[in-house]
Formats: sequence, C-alpha cells, structure tokens
Amino acid sequence: MRIGLALGGGGLTGTAFHAGVLTALAEHFDAREAHVIVGTSAGSTAAALMRSGFPPQDYVPRVAGGPMSAEGHAILGSMPPLSDPMPPAPRRRAPASPDLARAVVRRPWRYRPGVVVSALLPAGTRPMDPGAVRLRALFDRWPDKPTWIVAVDLQTGARVAFGRDQPADMGDAVAASCAVPGYFEPVVIADRRYVDGGAYSMASLDLLADQHLDLVIVSAPLSTIDWFARDPGNVPRVAMRRQLTREARAVRRNGTRIVTVAPDAALRAIMGTNSMVVAKRAPVALATQEYAADVFRREL
Repeated sequence: MRIGLALGGGGLTGTAFHAGVLTALAEHFDAREAHVIVGTSAGSTAAALMRSGFPPQDYVPRVAGGPMSAEGHAILGSMPPLSDPMPPAPRRRAPASPDLARAVVRRPWRYRPGVVVSALLPAGTRPMDPGAVRLRALFDRWPDKPTWIVAVDLQTGARVAFGRDQPADMGDAVAASCAVPGYFEPVVIADRRYVDGGAYSMASLDLLADQHLDLVIVSAPLSTIDWFARDPGNVPRVAMRRQLTREARAVRRNGTRIVTVAPDAALRAIMGTNSMVVAKRAPVALATQEYAADVFRREL
C-alpha cells in the first residue's frame, strides 16, 4: 500500500501534536516508511525526524520527557530540549519584500492571504530557531524517499517544495519552512529568501494529488473537527479546515483515501490559542496520542 503523510503547521504545540499522531500511528504503520511526506512549518520538523530514522514510537517520550528506546536516544539523545522563543528585536519598518508588496498592490487577487501578509509585514528580526538548523547534523544528504519541505519564496510569493522543486540542505529547508513572517528572519537559500510555507497553505495536501497513493494521513494541528463551536479559538481553525477540504478534493479525485487528525474541543482546550509555549508540549503530545489512537482505531 502506498501511504503518504501531510504534516501541517502549528508552532511548538503543533510539533507536539504531530508527535502524538505519529506515535499513535505506529500501532498501524511506521511513518518512516511513508512513500512521500509533505512537511510544512512545524510539520517540516516532524517530516525530517521521520526521514532521519527516528522511531515514531519515541516521539511522544521525546517531547514529554519520558524514556526513549536505544535507537531513538542514539539519534536525538544529545540534542537539547527546546526552550521558549525569545522576544524578537525591534522590527524594521519597510515591507519584507518590496517587489512582492508592489505586485500584491497591483494584483492582490493573485496571491494567498498569507502571502500578502508575508510581503507587507516588516521582515522578522529573530534568527531562525537553532533547533531547526540542528537537524542538519542528522543528514549527510537529502533522504532517498520523497520528502517535500514547503516554504514561500519571498520575492515571488510562490510555494516551493524543497526536495521536489529544488535542492537544499535539510536544516536550511526546515528553517525556511518554519520562518514565521514578521517574527523570524527570512532564510536565505541559493540567494533567495524564504519564509514559512504555511503562508501559502497550512498543509499543502494538494501536492499529493498526482502521487497515486492509496492512503494519505493528514496531521492538522491548526484545523478543527468542528465547523461551529463555542470556543473563540475555533474560528480561525475553521478557515484552515476549509483550506484542507478544498485541497482534499483534488487528492480524492484519483481515488486516494484520506484520514485527517484535527483537534476536537477537548484537545483545543489543552492546546490553547498560543502555539509557541514550550510548557504545553508535553500535555499536548500525551493528549493527542490518546486522541489519535482512537481516530486510527476507527478509520484504519
């Protein structure tokens, strides 16, 4: 069976969410064996870890501070835990991409809302999280299995999937995919500046439409299972669900089955509305593992 993974954005709690999903999935399928993995922003770190050979069953223990297997410890044991992001330095005033900003003003309908924001915001001033760059040590070359790390070209507004559209070092690709516009500095690769791939699409599920897959597992930390809910934080999540729904149509046209894991109300309450708090990672990972295990028991 040809199985693909689409791992979406979601900040620090998003990586914890992916940890729970992939650890629960290990009861049915080893994510390291996926035919193709698309990783965006937080999902890019999860994609890189799976392609590094890190055991998915060790992902929640890694995030929650539990014991890992010897295999997992050999891969990540020396990597220090994440810490809360420091406040950025004072912002610059000019748009991050004057060329793209001018193009947006002339033809705004041609660009995704996130790309528009990326162009008009001042460039971020905080260097990209060294944790993403540290992934470079896990790779001496790009993985053999298709692995697409999604970012946005800040000059053109185009979506770029490193590993598919053009080559890159894995550490640089993940850093670019995670470079939140207006907060982190754009990441330069081959003289081009890149920012968070979530500015174009939170999961880029549509990239898998022509891969002739039997099944796609979507891990969507910033989506929701509820179109209508009382918690205010669900409102922006509905927009992400709409985006996923549109992209899923293109994938299903070719007969591919999709199983999506997105937070319910209880899990959203644990995650909260601030996705950049390290202290939330352990409870989110543990709760997501239990939640995703139930989803996979029903769907797989």
